[in-house]
Amino acid sequence: MRCRLLLLTAIFLLNYGRAGCQEAPPAFDKWVKFKEGFKIEPFLMFQLWSLYSVNEEIYQSSAQAYEPVDDRFNVQLRRARIGFRAQPFEDLRLTVLTAYDLIGRDALTGTVGGTNNASVPDLGIWDAFLEWRLIPKSERLFLVGGYFRPQYSRESITGAWAVSSIEKSMSQNYLRRHLTGFGPGRAMGLNLGGLLQASEGRVAINYNLGVFTPPYLSRNGITTGNRFSPVWAGRLAVSLGDPEWERYALNYNLNFYNQRKGVTFALNGAWQGQTDVFRSSGALAADVLFNWGPWNIDGEINRLWREGEHPGGGNGPLAVQSVEYTGHVRGSYNWVVGGKAFLEPAFMVMFFDGPMDAQGQADAAALKMSAGSEKTLDAGLNWHLQQRRLKLLLHYTWRLGDAGAAGDGAQVNMYFTESGVGAIRRGNWLGLGMHAIF
Repeated sequence: MRCRLLLLTAIFLLNYGRAGCQEAPPAFDKWVKFKEGFKIEPFLMFQLWSLYSVNEEIYQSSAQAYEPVDDRFNVQLRRARIGFRAQPFEDLRLTVLTAYDLIGRDALTGTVGGTNNASVPDLGIWDAFLEWRLIPKSERLFLVGGYFRPQYSRESITGAWAVSSIEKSMSQNYLRRHLTGFGPGRAMGLNLGGLLQASEGRVAINYNLGVFTPPYLSRNGITTGNRFSPVWAGRLAVSLGDPEWERYALNYNLNFYNQRKGVTFALNGAWQGQTDVFRSSGALAADVLFNWGPWNIDGEINRLWREGEHPGGGNGPLAVQSVEYTGHVRGSYNWVVGGKAFLEPAFMVMFFDGPMDAQGQADAAALKMSAGSEKTLDAGLNWHLQQRRLKLLLHYTWRLGDAGAAGDGAQVNMYFTESGVGAIRRGNWLGLGMHAIF
């Protein structure tokens, strides 16, 4: 009986296999199709500067005083990028960008930043993200994922090639460090955003809300530490008049070359819960862009704060908090000379204000925040040779700083510290630059 059952089972399986071979299921033909004409678009970007710095000082701890260094001439690649963009599918596009910034920079020039002067300078990833359109043939809803800037603060999310000052406002440095823990201001994350426009095109809304996981300062920048909280960041912008945006994107422009008459207002917010550094951290900002024919004015103000604790006396840890403000105002005028030269006189004022008293500065240090004050004034002339892609710049930058109660030698903010050098007082500088995109 058992043998007969096994024989019947074998015959059934054999016939089933033959039937399967004879009647194979239909092939699946609903794969997502590559976009017609799809290709990878490479591009190059650089900012080549030659500059002369004066009045730079370095702190000598043995003498407990600042001593001047020689005024100096310096040639540097302030920023340099190699990257590519592609749109392999109708609703999916990608961007990858590498950076080899600050090659040739002398650490005792008046400009901000580190150096990249090894025998073989470093090259690293600057941006790497995908943009997925969730509603076909619409700009209303996108999901962005990868390594990119949280959509907070127009200055932070506007490319350095698009601003009218020779250097971006260093207010972005304070807020980027506040949100992500380091100057470039990138982090891995996901962002939902989109562009909503009225049918007549006179009112538009750009919105973004993202969640990010920056490493901060624990274990050499590879983890948030024992306590984990993501960063939430968002921006809501309303444009009136001529539209600012043609499509949804993560980059922004300031100059529309006399083609726009409109204004954009935006509110920005960010928040993070408890980490090993603080109990909570937040940021609020308002920014504005005004374009009226040849006039271009932009500015923003940021309020950054943290709450936490540090060891106290016999009563246990003490609750601390710190607040700082930073922002800028910048303006320019498009001056077409004789129908042949497109010139742009420009100016910028930047400020940072943190705690000035001893207790406030101690609280800021416990929360890994800056203190004291800093101001920058930039004035110069830009000569645009090709719209958005090639310009020459001649600018002068003045720097001022006040360490407050911390006194000489304290590295309380960007004015008073230089990577690899220590405590300084930044000098002023005259810069001639070429900014190009190919």
